[in-house]
Amino acid sequence: MKVYARIVNNTVVELFSTEGNMLDMFHPDLLWTDITNITPAPQVDWAANFGTLGWVYSSPQPTVQDNTLKTLAKKWLAGIRRQP
Repeated sequence: MKVYARIVNNTVVELFSTEGNMLDMFHPDLLWTDITNITPAPQVDWAANFGTLGWVYSSPQPTVQDNTLKTLAKKWLAGIRRQP
């Protein structure tokens, strides 16, 4: 079974597995790429860019969230700066 990624605005928006012919199943204006043998397998929200070597996929950059200790430290330091 083959796995395909649908690309919209250089982003993977959908994954689809089938043994059928994609050209027969979907409107030709939809952009599907075969990702069956891509490792690691692209996921929804991954970037997809077409270049001289074909399609290149990259995972989104993880968002760094402040942990509780870091947040408390920032508040404490802000309070120290406000004192005369």
